[in-house]
Amino acid sequence: MALFSVKMRSSKGEFHISGAERIVPEEQIEKVVLSLLKRAKNHPRGNPDFISIKVEELKEEPLYLRALPVFEVKPLWSPVKILEKLFSLSQVPVDMGLKFYRLLLSGISPSGGVMRGAAVVEVPSGRRLESNKERGIRVSYIDITREAKEELRRLSGEKFTENFKEALTLSTKVLNHPSILAELCVSDDPDYTTGYLSISKKGYFRIFNMKERGVPYGGRVFFVKSGTEIEELRKYLEKKPVIVSSVSSYSVVSPDELV
Repeated sequence: MALFSVKMRSSKGEFHISGAERIVPEEQIEKVVLSLLKRAKNHPRGNPDFISIKVEELKEEPLYLRALPVFEVKPLWSPVKILEKLFSLSQVPVDMGLKFYRLLLSGISPSGGVMRGAAVVEVPSGRRLESNKERGIRVSYIDITREAKEELRRLSGEKFTENFKEALTLSTKVLNHPSILAELCVSDDPDYTTGYLSISKKGYFRIFNMKERGVPYGGRVFFVKSGTEIEELRKYLEKKPVIVSSVSSYSVVSPDELV
């Protein structure tokens, strides 16, 4: 059965407002296009003057993955203290991790704004590897099956959001690459303050109140192994189709339980 990638991007002038994508069979294209159009026109970052919707048939079979295990971290500590603990459990130095967390909150691009894609940071050098530091590397060709989405909704209960579903889907693809050590994300949506740190071989750690409500900054940082071939990584993240077809688990943990 042929599958199609449907992508939406909206902006106002040079200001990026929103983006989303799906991978669907041909008979669902029209329904999905209308859904993404509605989403583009109703976003808290503003009303776009440009909306692009692209539909293309996939040229290769998607990679089907199991979602990362999710750990919802109880907000008993400050986000900085939680991140300190989590980075100490990863291969990313704590001071490096916190440096890039603060950069996300203040505008990580060279112009001081939000990058369209992710920054790629080599560990332990701290060197930025992406060739275009305004654009970064974008993760594309991703989706989650209806069955996996409903299982995730059941497990997470009232904490389920579309943002969470899409972030977990994206991070599952990212952490599947052997060069990725961790992914840090703070939403650039002013009304969405939950973020996460995903750590290789551990899972997706959901962190609440990672920024003040109303802050228009955020983004993603991929921390990678020394010697990572950046062009090969870019090709995988931007071009390889991935569908999350099953869910691992959803646990609620206290910060002092993190190991």
